[in-house]
Amino acid sequence: MVITTRAQGQPCTLQFLPALQIITMLENTEPGNLVARLQITGTLSEISTRLVYNSSDVKTNGTDYFILNFTDLYLRSPLDYEWWTSNNYPNPFRFIVECTVLADKSIHDIDFQLDLIDINDNPPIFSQTIYYINLNETIPINTIISTNISSYDPDSGVSGTFTYYLHNNLSSYNSYFQLISSTNASLILVQALDYNSMISNFNLTIIAQDHGNPSLSSQAIISIRLIDIDNLDPKFNVSTSYNLNISIDTGIGYEVVPTEGRIYAYDQDIGINTTIIYSLLTSNNYLSIDRYTGVIILQSKFYSTTQFDLLIKAEQENNPNRSGTIILHVNIYELNLYAPKFLSLPYTIFGYTTNTLDQIPTFNGAVDDMDTNPRLTFGYSCNSSLINLDIMKTSLRQFRIQPNNFLNLPKCQPCLCILNVSDGRYSNQANLNIYLYTPISFLMNSYLFSADYPLNDPSTIIGTISVIKDNRCQVQYFIVDQYNSLFSISSTGNLTWLNSSNPPAQEAYQLQILVQQTCLSLIMNISTDVIITIRNFPSYTITSTIHTSRIDNSTTYAIIASVSAFILIIIAILFIIIYYNIQRAKHRVPPFFKTRQNSSAQGLSFFKSKSPINESSPYTLGVRDDDSSNSSDHTTSSPLNNCLLSGHYKVSEPPINTTIEELLSTYDNRSTSSSSSSSGTCDQVISANIGSFRTTIRETNDHQQLDTINEDIQWVNNHHHQQQPQKRRSSNGLRHQIIREDSMDIISESHESSISGAGIDIGTSASTLLQQQSTTTNVHSRNLNEYLTVFV
Repeated sequence: MVITTRAQGQPCTLQFLPALQIITMLENTEPGNLVARLQITGTLSEISTRLVYNSSDVKTNGTDYFILNFTDLYLRSPLDYEWWTSNNYPNPFRFIVECTVLADKSIHDIDFQLDLIDINDNPPIFSQTIYYINLNETIPINTIISTNISSYDPDSGVSGTFTYYLHNNLSSYNSYFQLISSTNASLILVQALDYNSMISNFNLTIIAQDHGNPSLSSQAIISIRLIDIDNLDPKFNVSTSYNLNISIDTGIGYEVVPTEGRIYAYDQDIGINTTIIYSLLTSNNYLSIDRYTGVIILQSKFYSTTQFDLLIKAEQENNPNRSGTIILHVNIYELNLYAPKFLSLPYTIFGYTTNTLDQIPTFNGAVDDMDTNPRLTFGYSCNSSLINLDIMKTSLRQFRIQPNNFLNLPKCQPCLCILNVSDGRYSNQANLNIYLYTPISFLMNSYLFSADYPLNDPSTIIGTISVIKDNRCQVQYFIVDQYNSLFSISSTGNLTWLNSSNPPAQEAYQLQILVQQTCLSLIMNISTDVIITIRNFPSYTITSTIHTSRIDNSTTYAIIASVSAFILIIIAILFIIIYYNIQRAKHRVPPFFKTRQNSSAQGLSFFKSKSPINESSPYTLGVRDDDSSNSSDHTTSSPLNNCLLSGHYKVSEPPINTTIEELLSTYDNRSTSSSSSSSGTCDQVISANIGSFRTTIRETNDHQQLDTINEDIQWVNNHHHQQQPQKRRSSNGLRHQIIREDSMDIISESHESSISGAGIDIGTSASTLLQQQSTTTNVHSRNLNEYLTVFV
């Protein structure tokens, strides 16, 4: 109720201004409750009041809803805001109170305005209580699914707004969907649907909650029906192949049944379950298969044993594109007279529940079947669904058994499996007991314990080695190092000091603990390191221990350093020897125990042959390695390496600016003495032939010009009988080895070259040639690097 400023007035007037009094009422006001006390002046002895009618804007009688008791206005019938406004009634609306002054019987009409206040008294209302949706199982993820879900809230303002959400507790498939938004009830698929792994009909609950205070909500059901789509191929009832064993005496027209049973395939789309038809893809003249039943009939008789494979196809009758195939192994055997029988019973598998491939428990067995070529097949059944076995044939009558789910092996106490073997006609069974134990393991990788010095109470437990073990097995603990005389360990893993009269001698001990678990015939060993520290250990003992340790460490380091230095020295010596041998092989260094003087001219030697080739070229120049011919030592075994070839030569006057090849071509052998055909030794007598001389050609600093120095043969005769070749220096200090007659050598640093030419006798005297050569300068030559010496 709106209260205005109080004012004085006559009876039948308002006590407050303005004249139009406004009254408010909540729509949830209960009938009989006081709505307002009208502020009209006057008392019961002065005035009387009556609610006459509502204003003309209101299309109903106001007295139907209100009762006026003098100035008290009471609600007679409930007023709903939503109904009132939905009928287009005005709000606020007016009503009139007729006031009569008793003194003069004058009548006054007083107008009032009542504002009906809306409250949150209505929850959101769904258009339907159940919404039905059909979904294909192959609908892609993130597809928006229109649900046509709608709701409204009759309240106005904030109370009339609301949001949607899916209830999380009523359906296990809520996680497959989510709403597109809080104000849009369409669904989004967030996980792939699968008709085979889900129920075909399930419900989701959607909630609409308004924003009033307190908020109100309502819910509706979304009923989803999955539609199976033909998206899977037929599947045979065996996973790998069928095995068909046929006796050679089986008659034509008989049904032959594989060991696994009749051929059977089914449609994996279980909501469709289409008819499956069968056919043989492999051509053969012996077997046929019924199109609808999968029965195999023998069409032709076998006359010999054989084995072959057939490919069987299963396809949907309504969709040939949906099909599957499997192999049928056919074994034609001779008369099956003997039954197979398991050997070496009973069968037992021992092992651990392990996740390591190389630790899978394995059993190898054998079957006795006296038939020539038995076609044996194996099967099994176990009393635990967690045991799955792989039975593999290792030969015609031997097999191996392993669990195939080794990552999740159960503990068997024991597990019992029944093995069966069949040759197509006879069968045999055997029990297989499987014992699987929990492998032993430590709770920690290593253990660190501490105890107080001096450990004089043998009952004090220093620490406990805790392990995970199998309660069906026995466990033993051992100390495997040198400290087993100081410490002891109990059968429960408790470590104690063994000798109370002998206190610890060091501050810390490192022990190796071995734990052995014995499960029937299985024995498993594991070990770990344990470090025990002694608290309150005497300081003098610590110092002594540390000092000893340091001494021991220093000695160890010295030994290691000495050995390392010795090894490095040996490696260096070997490297030097190898490097020297390589350089010696390349003639880059002299022998290790020889001293060689550097020759003024080393390299290749050009020598003149003793035997003429033809008349036009009576002699030829050859080439040999004369690296050591001018050295002071005589390490070379061949005399040619120490003495040059001998001979008498006469040279014509060489032209100026001639080459060394042209110079050589002018030489001629003048000797007819026996020394020309000698063996080439240095101790022969050198005959003094007039005109014989030696010419030395030296390269100048210009490397393009040569100086010529002529020396008389008398120099040769004066030094012939000396034991060691003498050397003589020219004007530039060059020395040359004593040579024999009838020899001509050219010593040069150019390698692997050969020159051939003939000597020419032109009758020029030696003295004339010597004089001409002494005056010759600027003689050009090619293929020369350091020195060139010509001996004649």
